[in-house]
Amino acid sequence: MASLVYVRLPDARLLPFSSLEELVRGTQVIVDIDGILEFGTVECLNIESAEAVGEILRVATPEDAEKQERICAFESEDKDVVRENLDRLGIEMKLVAVQRSFDGKKILVMYTAEDRVDFRQLVKDLAGIFRMRVEMRQISERDEAKFRGGCGACGQPLCCRRFLTIPRQTSIKMAKVQGLALTPNKVNGVCGKLMCCLQYEYSQYREALSKLPSIGSLVETKEGKGEVAYLDLVREKVAVRLNNESHYIVKFDPSEIKVLVEAKAVEDKEGEDDR
Repeated sequence: MASLVYVRLPDARLLPFSSLEELVRGTQVIVDIDGILEFGTVECLNIESAEAVGEILRVATPEDAEKQERICAFESEDKDVVRENLDRLGIEMKLVAVQRSFDGKKILVMYTAEDRVDFRQLVKDLAGIFRMRVEMRQISERDEAKFRGGCGACGQPLCCRRFLTIPRQTSIKMAKVQGLALTPNKVNGVCGKLMCCLQYEYSQYREALSKLPSIGSLVETKEGKGEVAYLDLVREKVAVRLNNESHYIVKFDPSEIKVLVEAKAVEDKEGEDDR
């Protein structure tokens, strides 16, 4: 019985394939996608909720690995050829990568562009030069970061490079709810978009917020009246700036305060979506 496994392809995509063999993570394999053979590495096993995009033909041999290294060695030269033709035709796009398929039938050109690009003449010219099928693939800034790899602010390899098959839908509201500084270097990833990890703990922060008064609320405590200065969501504490002579900020448990006037909650403020 065939099983489904996720395979990482040279273009950094993580796609599900059917396999008749029992494989382990890290196994190098040859896969078939619409009649094109590609070299890949198994990363996730026993996937049941996905639909296979192709099948795993066999486990790669040492000779296959050597062949893939030779194919990868063409990338720099191929990029120069594509870049020369882009300049000749006056096409404005950012060239990300040029990759050949394992069987030599297809060459993939990945690029980013702000506007729609007419690359029909480019495809004709490249097909004549490389003598293989040319596929132009426009990718997003997130896809480019996924392809190039790197480390996030946490010091770990990028989530999109490791395990995210589809980027998370994030919004600036998620950063607001978690009390993050709304500056690009704090909330944006290396791709320039909002970090996917903003969604990981969003529900926990929302739950914590529901138990606490909003910032700016007027409250009464055992040490007197005051205003909520900020919230310690991790410890579920309320920091209150007291209205006495000291004006100290003291943290209280929610059970130790009484809300007199509730301020507008962060959750009520609509944020902009990531895309």
